[in-house]
Amino acid sequence: MKKILALTLASIMLMSLFGCSGGEDTQSQADNNPSSQQEENGRIKATEFTFELAAEEERIVENLVFDEDVTISGDFGIIVFDNCEFNGDIINAAEQFTRVILPDGTTVNGNCVFKNTTKEATMDSPMPKFVSPNTLNIVCEDCIGSCVLDGTEENIIFNGETYSMADVEFFYDANTNELIPYEGQEASALFVGQWWENGEKILQMFSE
Repeated sequence: MKKILALTLASIMLMSLFGCSGGEDTQSQADNNPSSQQEENGRIKATEFTFELAAEEERIVENLVFDEDVTISGDFGIIVFDNCEFNGDIINAAEQFTRVILPDGTTVNGNCVFKNTTKEATMDSPMPKFVSPNTLNIVCEDCIGSCVLDGTEENIIFNGETYSMADVEFFYDANTNELIPYEGQEASALFVGQWWENGEKILQMFSE
């Protein structure tokens, strides 16, 4: 995942560099022409709103504006939306693992919604995820799902509740693969997840 995010960030930097070229006349025309502005930021209107991923597929979708809800399906895949804008909801319909990555530079104006039929699971189950460095509004009402905030400065809104580093009680130690009490360890990510164990609904948050 880190490699994909690094590639995404690099591509955003390249687009920013190329976007700086052009004279004053071009800028003046773009200011008065919405379609020119759209071309200027590299985005075009999307015509496809459903993405079905094969197992272990890694797909990058770039430079699109989605004016309708977008649905991602298929288990054990990864999809990155680079320099995109969502004016509807993003629906992750996968039952297991599939990660929807929304890097910096991508705008989400709607909700990030989980829709699956899985409930019984454990924290170690490969839950579907949304991943972003920015605040996301997660809707996960009657299914499993999780969100990873890549960084610690922003918040996660999960089923209407706001979570931040101030709420963290546990820290994931990658060296021991254990959750331990959070005591101010340096963290790079915040995790919020929901699942059911033995019929009991569990909402867990921790930092890593």
